[in-house]
Amino acid sequence: MKKDFMFTSESVTEGHPDKLCDQISDAIVDHFLQKDPCSRVIAECAVSTAIVFIAARFNSAESVDFPGIARQVINQVGYDQESFNAKTCSILTSLKELPADTCIFDEKNLSDEAIENIKVKNQVTVFGFACNQTPALMPLPIWLARKLSRRLASARLQKILPYLCPDGKTQVGIEYRNRKPARIHSVTVIASQRADGFPTLDRLRDEVKQAVIEPVFQDEGIKPDNGTRIFVNPEGPFIIGGPSVHSGLTGRKNAIDTYGEYSRHSGAALSGKDPMRIDRVGAYAARYAAKNIVAPGQYTGRDLRYRQDIGRRNCNACRKEL
Repeated sequence: MKKDFMFTSESVTEGHPDKLCDQISDAIVDHFLQKDPCSRVIAECAVSTAIVFIAARFNSAESVDFPGIARQVINQVGYDQESFNAKTCSILTSLKELPADTCIFDEKNLSDEAIENIKVKNQVTVFGFACNQTPALMPLPIWLARKLSRRLASARLQKILPYLCPDGKTQVGIEYRNRKPARIHSVTVIASQRADGFPTLDRLRDEVKQAVIEPVFQDEGIKPDNGTRIFVNPEGPFIIGGPSVHSGLTGRKNAIDTYGEYSRHSGAALSGKDPMRIDRVGAYAARYAAKNIVAPGQYTGRDLRYRQDIGRRNCNACRKEL
């Protein structure tokens, strides 16, 4: 493994089409579980110009209004443009009710041993990862990219930059020396806006730097320097954005949802699945195990690589450790 290298990770705002699909899928799962905790559901979503497609397989004692949930999420995210909004978009569904699940139980009434003996009905290889680069035990590139995307969304919602639209993307490149973060190589922010010509591109770039980029790095140990390359909408204005510009699909942002490609991930979608799906809860369990290995700080210096490697565990091993 190289000691000196550069690594880049990206993140997106809640209005990115892929992330919008993740939120619709998870909202469907949430509604099922709120009504019937024993529900079994797998929900996927795709969006494009003026259209939403939902495919779901489920078994539950309760019913759910799939189109209503999708419209609620679209409205909450903030899409109100003529080309895509909660009121006028078409919603298509492909729904299949699954056979009754014979393995229905209430974990509150089960012992730890009984919970450990619950069988998994599908298979997956999952990875848990943690490192000491940030307080959240996450790699620095994805940590900063996520902070930027949250700040970009906050600037829109709090009307700090009222001309912004929900769709946005951020990216941070970090130079590593001796496998440790050394400096910020580059920062990129793609922000969608409501209308062409307002604000001007120069004003947008200045205000995004002041309201988004500078506050994010204010309390960070490593800050942009004179050599850091900062890009805000480098290809020019990004008008409206969202599903009317590029399509979206559930589970297509797995790297963003996990470790920003700094570590492996299973490739399975984490959204739209009930808690019995091992490819979702297994990833959470493996991450939990990795965090508890790294957090005590029992390995330092030259053992950093070992600290990171032992955090990668197969889910079945993690279940015993938890």
